[in-house]
Amino acid sequence: MSSARTMPMFLLMSLVAVMMARTIVPQNPGCPNVGDKNFPQTVRLNHIMINRNTSFRRVSDYYNRSTSPWSLHRNEDPERYPSVIWEAKCLHLHCVDAEGKMNYHMNSVGIQQEIWVLRRESGRCPHSFRMEKMQVTVGCTCVKPIIIHKS
Repeated sequence: MSSARTMPMFLLMSLVAVMMARTIVPQNPGCPNVGDKNFPQTVRLNHIMINRNTSFRRVSDYYNRSTSPWSLHRNEDPERYPSVIWEAKCLHLHCVDAEGKMNYHMNSVGIQQEIWVLRRESGRCPHSFRMEKMQVTVGCTCVKPIIIHKS
């Protein structure tokens, strides 16, 4: 299942759950009343899954076995949903060979992925969110260095 396809659906479903929970927050007079019978309580979303291959088993220790190892760091923002996102940080500038020795001929770089998040719009209605893209580092990989020859 592709996270790029499922994340928007997950975010919309989560937003509906937050709205239905009717968290007690001071209401701005210009905001819609979420208790009003005309206020939409559900959002319909048609979602078609392209790849239904569920036999893929995720190995959880890639970060440690990689020739470009990384650690995971907690990125927390209470005004964002999800509020906690784990991001990778490369442990070394260079790569590690099979014996665990540093390979100074290769560079360790982060692998970037764009994800969708919900951002609470400050100063507006308590149930007002906007979708925005966020770039996160999901792992690290080894690459050949860029060499600039001076003439």
